[in-house]
Amino acid sequence: MTGPVPLAQDPSTLTADCAGCMGLCCVSPGFDAGDDFAFDKRALAPCRHLGPDNLCRIHETLSDQGFPGCAKFDCKGAGQYVTQQIFPRKRWRKDRETLEAISEAYRRMRAVCDMAELLHLAARLPLSATQEAARRDMLDRLLPDPAWTADDLAQAEETGLLSDARAVLTSFRDAALRR
Repeated sequence: MTGPVPLAQDPSTLTADCAGCMGLCCVSPGFDAGDDFAFDKRALAPCRHLGPDNLCRIHETLSDQGFPGCAKFDCKGAGQYVTQQIFPRKRWRKDRETLEAISEAYRRMRAVCDMAELLHLAARLPLSATQEAARRDMLDRLLPDPAWTADDLAQAEETGLLSDARAVLTSFRDAALRR
């Protein structure tokens, strides 16, 4: 039996799979009522529309019910990655400490997935051999095999992994202008 394809090698894995998650986008972030959300929700509180199965009960009618922000949101796979790789078999509903740890890992993983998506898109640019090597190396750093742990994600954030990724992306400006 083979394991999952490392995310760095397959951009299609940067796709949300709500069924493989614990509803992290519906519990971790907070939001304010406005054009994108029909009511206020504080961070680390489950949305009132989140079902006990960790799926949104109004997913098919989000925009109609005042939640276009939710309809547009895409965690790019961070939710299921945290659920399946970093905290397998952990549940947040009955343990505040677990909820906080999972939510922090989810926040960090979302940022990693956002950068990885940009680096995958950069493959379409006319990159030099050096730039392409930097792109691949950064993807390997952002999406390592074996999987991230919560501690590794925290350490990577502290040591500037996302700043390094932004620097690599910035180095592609000349390639973007040649496009």
